[in-house]
Amino acid sequence: MNDKELSVWTYLNEVDYCLQRGEGFDVERALNFLQIAEEILSGTRKGDFEEDFLHHD
Repeated sequence: MNDKELSVWTYLNEVDYCLQRGEGFDVERALNFLQIAEEILSGTRKGDFEEDFLHHD
C-alpha cells in the first residue's frame, strides 16, 4: 500500500467511525472526510502520509 492509499483508507475509516456512533453520528464530519479522501485521490490534496504533506498549501 502506498502513502496515498494509506491516507485515503485512514479517512474512510474515520467516515465509518462517524457513521457508526449510534444516535450521535456526525454526518457533516463524515462528509468532510469523504471530500478530503476524494481530493487525495484526484491529486488536488496531499495525503497525510505523503512526502511534503506539511509543506503543501
